Amino acid sequence: MKIIEDLHVHTKYSKDSKEEPINYVNLALERGLRVLGFSDHIDLDPADKDYGYFNFGLAYENYCRLKEEYGSKLEILFGSEITYQSFLNTVIEEEMQNKPYDYLIGSVHRLMGYTISGPHGVDYFKDKDEYTAYMIYFEELLKIIEVGSFDIVGHFDVIKRYGKDFYGEFKVSKYEPIIKEILKKVIDRGMIIEINTSSFRQGFFEPYPSRGIIELYAALGGKEIVLGSDAHSIKHFNMFLDNGVNLLNSIFDFEVVSYNMRKKVRVAKISELLREDAYG
Repeated sequence: MKIIEDLHVHTKYSKDSKEEPINYVNLALERGLRVLGFSDHIDLDPADKDYGYFNFGLAYENYCRLKEEYGSKLEILFGSEITYQSFLNTVIEEEMQNKPYDYLIGSVHRLMGYTISGPHGVDYFKDKDEYTAYMIYFEELLKIIEVGSFDIVGHFDVIKRYGKDFYGEFKVSKYEPIIKEILKKVIDRGMIIEINTSSFRQGFFEPYPSRGIIELYAALGGKEIVLGSDAHSIKHFNMFLDNGVNLLNSIFDFEVVSYNMRKKVRVAKISELLREDAYG
């Protein structure tokens, strides 16, 4: 199997990472990747402890240096993962304007003042039944699609990461109507879901999103995906992407894509990655 892209990595320009960007480049070259995408966090909620940490100028300057030095050997992309909160729509739009991003990941990390994707946000779940807690999340996720300013939907069902400790195993069937609505709009708007394999190192046996959601995506006509390890250090770079590819192969021969200045670029089909000599 050949893992040829990782579009979800965080560097020292994200508050929750200390990794130097060059370390990812070196490892990508060593492992024979074709595409590496930097997607540092942008947090625009003044109540968020990470608010204002991302420095576009410094991050982009570093990216340009790496692109100039290594661009002939590796496709290096400049993206971002924006923490989406619907009450910040105007601020988010302003942040995106006139900046040379190759792609933008929209992710729900915060709900009702809690960072539900991190351990400090578990209080979000304490006073809510499962259906309420999860529906608030999916309704916010739906708004990401309706805004239409993003290219990729990040870690689709990350709400289950800590929700499982309160409610047990996540059941796709309970939320199928709104999940299908989200997926239909993703497809209609030409957006893509990412196969985020950070879930495997967080105790799950399937990626974000879960198998059931990926099957719905394929059944509704979704044919494109991106791959991301959501690494915050090089020890997690590419981790479990092979697990994700194997699962995808059992569902549909998806097209793996990347981006160039917000335009999709074909990389390979899943079946091509599974050939031993793929891009060898």
